[in-house]
Amino acid sequence: MLNTYLKRPLTLERYRSSPAGPHLDAFILWLEQRGYQPRRILRLIRGVHRFSHWAQDNGLGIEELDAKALERFRHHLQVRQPLRYPSGGYRPVFMGARHFVTFLEASGLVSPTALVLPPPPEPELLGVFRQWMRTHRGTTEATLNTYRRSIIELLHTLGEQPEYFEATALRTFVLDHTGRSGIGQAKTVVQAVRGFLRFLIAIGRCTPGLDHALPPMAHWRLASLPKYLPAETVEHVLSSCDLATPIGVRDWAVLLLLARLGLRAGDVAALKWDDLNWHDGTLCVAGKNRRATRLPLPQEVGEAILCYGAHHRPAVSSAYVFLTTTAPLGPLSSKTVTKIAARALRRANVESPIYGAHVFRHSAATTMLRQGVSLPSIGSLLRHASIATTALYAKVDTPLLHSVARAWPEVPPC
Repeated sequence: MLNTYLKRPLTLERYRSSPAGPHLDAFILWLEQRGYQPRRILRLIRGVHRFSHWAQDNGLGIEELDAKALERFRHHLQVRQPLRYPSGGYRPVFMGARHFVTFLEASGLVSPTALVLPPPPEPELLGVFRQWMRTHRGTTEATLNTYRRSIIELLHTLGEQPEYFEATALRTFVLDHTGRSGIGQAKTVVQAVRGFLRFLIAIGRCTPGLDHALPPMAHWRLASLPKYLPAETVEHVLSSCDLATPIGVRDWAVLLLLARLGLRAGDVAALKWDDLNWHDGTLCVAGKNRRATRLPLPQEVGEAILCYGAHHRPAVSSAYVFLTTTAPLGPLSSKTVTKIAARALRRANVESPIYGAHVFRHSAATTMLRQGVSLPSIGSLLRHASIATTALYAKVDTPLLHSVARAWPEVPPC
């Protein structure tokens, strides 16, 4: 594929003369399988060419081109020229070298080593806490990542000797870290610290009962209204997808899952082909609590997924339904699904209370309620653990509220 793109095929032969030459064809195939286009591949090969000559000058063989060698090459480039563009992206020379090292590791030609830029070490207690929560509470990685920052700051503030934690110091920490935050962030801090204290108590590293020093953050569950879009606005957003392009077809299927089934962004990103049962017209979703739930697959949604998979999905072997459109090709992340929803809302010129995937979930529940669907049925579709969560949507059914509201003295009825 690359040779047909090159105007002068001899250009590639020049790169084959480098020390990396014997592995160049396999490297090119590896890049093509991940969706890289010829122009991009050629730029990366130039970086590999320069990297391999640098390695030769420093007495390094192919089997020594690991992450440590890549770090040395990075320092070499920093001395000779700016390593990054003003936008912050790495220049193709370094990117080519980094991709080549990844290819060598994936091919078993070099032993995988530590990352070039390892993350800062976590406190030892945090690692033990994460493992304990996974084992004993079944906590998801997303929740643990949400707690991570608060716990690190707690240990940095009070020290890593929890035997000396005191109620006053804990309350001061929470007040200092929630004073300027919204109610959602404040609740997250309190939940993280209380969960951490309960873990410490369970392993005998903290005074029993200290978790009660932090009362739950006051919050009235039904005080706010759900943020949603009218049904006709949702249809307008769906119609903004360009079904003549692969991206448009993919986004159409993603948005239908959000709008018709009220799935979360993470549910859509995690959807696999094995989760779809075409014979029964259902799909399986795990959700936040990781308990699999089988939901009905509407005809419209199923046809959109089939159209994407049969005609517009990149030819990459992956168990996941939805893939990225730029290299390296791979499954969507929940953040990407949120960006797809936000992009569709802006493309349709819609003023939305939330620019993301969750507004479609709220809108689906609101539309079902106004069509007469019962709250338990809506809760089942949205996989709510408690009917109290679903009851929030009852407040948007204004005609029903008017029928049960008690008349106020001296105020004419609506």
